[in-house]
Amino acid sequence: MTFRAWMMALRLRTLPIPTIQVLTGTALGYSFTGHINITIALFTWLVAVFITFGTNLINDVFDFEKGGDSLNRVGHLKVITAGYLSKAQVHRGGLILFALAIFCSIPLIIHSSWWMLPIVLISVACGYCYTGGPYPICYIGLSEVFIFIFYGGVCVISSFYVQAGFISGASILLAVQMGMLAILSSALNNLRDIFEDADVQKLTLAVRFGSFFARCEILFMAIVPFILNFGWFLLGYHKAALMPLILLPLALFFVYGVWLSERGAILNRYFALGVLIHFLFGFLLIIGLLNQ
Repeated sequence: MTFRAWMMALRLRTLPIPTIQVLTGTALGYSFTGHINITIALFTWLVAVFITFGTNLINDVFDFEKGGDSLNRVGHLKVITAGYLSKAQVHRGGLILFALAIFCSIPLIIHSSWWMLPIVLISVACGYCYTGGPYPICYIGLSEVFIFIFYGGVCVISSFYVQAGFISGASILLAVQMGMLAILSSALNNLRDIFEDADVQKLTLAVRFGSFFARCEILFMAIVPFILNFGWFLLGYHKAALMPLILLPLALFFVYGVWLSERGAILNRYFALGVLIHFLFGFLLIIGLLNQ
């Protein structure tokens, strides 16, 4: 039961998000250099995963302290509230994962540049302050900004940089696309939890501006990456520009379902679909990049 509780706390369903960010950045690096440093790619992935899982654990701790979790919540059951793990255990687990992320960044620093260290340290600090600290990121409505910067700018561009040794316009385009898609799951959760979040003064964008705004945000984040995909034509990556367009009908179905669904637990069914669209979009981009 303890093992299962830890798996629940880590939220393994979020694993595809950092994974596909690192894979796309690495694949783009290969398209420039013609080779991949597998060891460096692995450590890049470990850093992203440890920060993601550490953030998930710390998020549970501070949401529990602020009263944001209850046994009757419409989202997935949290292990502290259910009594499976103590608050101290989860908090300690989060700190250990953050420490592992910093440790795994050492090969990246040695291989590429010293400025990878402050980037990792800032990412870890932001992961902790996502729900902790005097001004929690997601409680003041900046969760989407954090996700876009970390999963787009940090994960994608850093994955490209440690392989290629420089930053290109193509890596920035990729970071914008993948960063927007990474926001989908968070925006969906904020729409689902809009009433619970309002009760505990968790001022997400959905709480601040309402459910109509939240649905428009999801529409924007799901569709604009497909429009931006034409930028790959301008960069000469014709296959990369075309491959992800296969997913457009699925993305439209996702947006349609979210737009028509009532707030609450029914939106849980679209979480996995949002993550799937994000992952498959990146996977199809990778195919196009590697077969240029």
